[in-house]
Amino acid sequence: MARRLGAPLHLFFDTANRLATRVAQEEFMNNVVTIGIPVYKRLQYLPAVLNIVASQDYPHIELLVSDNGVNGRAVPDIVSKHYRKPYRFRQNPSTVSISTHFNQLIHEASGEYFIVLADDDEITPNYASDLVCLLEKHPQASVAFAVQQTIDDDGNVISSSKNTVPEVLSGPDFIRAIWGTHEYGFRSLSTYLARRRSLMACGGYPEVWAGTSDEDLLMVKLCVDNFVGFSARCAFRKRFDESSYGYSITMQDLARGIKEFLKILDSDAKLSAYAASHPVEWSDSKRYLVEMVWKTYYYRWTGLYKSRLTPFEWIRAGFAMPFVPDYYRAVSHECINALLNRAKRLFPFAYNIYRAARHGRS
Repeated sequence: MARRLGAPLHLFFDTANRLATRVAQEEFMNNVVTIGIPVYKRLQYLPAVLNIVASQDYPHIELLVSDNGVNGRAVPDIVSKHYRKPYRFRQNPSTVSISTHFNQLIHEASGEYFIVLADDDEITPNYASDLVCLLEKHPQASVAFAVQQTIDDDGNVISSSKNTVPEVLSGPDFIRAIWGTHEYGFRSLSTYLARRRSLMACGGYPEVWAGTSDEDLLMVKLCVDNFVGFSARCAFRKRFDESSYGYSITMQDLARGIKEFLKILDSDAKLSAYAASHPVEWSDSKRYLVEMVWKTYYYRWTGLYKSRLTPFEWIRAGFAMPFVPDYYRAVSHECINALLNRAKRLFPFAYNIYRAARHGRS
């Protein structure tokens, strides 16, 4: 008799579990996800991005488009033409800073969850639904990421992060993996799904000159005493090109922004409180962040900006950073090599004598 009742009982409990799971999914799938699109001057990609938002399979999407004050009626005209669902539009009377603009989106969103999506980037149709499920599964996580792909101007994928990231990481482990070991291949932290209350609680995007690494600072504040979720089932596609603001910023603005970034690491109230309660963890995390910003400056100084500046301007720009020993060792070595290469071109005979004398001493 017990054997005959086993199968029906198993089916009953299996059905009950599936029903409970579906009810739970339907409950959190009723939570609104706000997708905020900040617009500045580029409008050519906006129709495609609007179509991407419209194709999301999550049932409750709030689209919030914000024009940073320079396009007149152009942006709402594009949105009304290419997005057939309800949406909200806002426009600044004059241009504000990047950080302020992004924070305006956070404050005016009504969703429990929030995604900021640049006007030239892409997400897969299951992006919102998959990451909402992930955060509901891990209530200790404040933010969730997808696989990150880099695309060219035509939308072709040219590189990708790894899809073997653990489903959840602690804040210190996340900081070490992203800015320390770089083991997962993430190049940008600009787009993710976050709990809006977490964004509000940590103050949103810090105000940094020219928006320099403000998204990195925000992520540190979001995760330092929380957790971060990852999904390999959906993707964010970041478009990199030299017309992007991050590549058009001047060397002077970048140096000033990094100075403010480093100052905030020591002065922010939340980070200071964490440093006091977790001194060892914060010391390691801060080291990775400092290395990240000085290497960002150094590689742009040696590459992108070398052709934009005169030799004197280039050398002066190299010494515009705050004192970080590793950075100035690298800069000094690069300057010496640049001067030797210039001497080789201008005075080949004298350079050959120098090289012969040096090799003779060694």
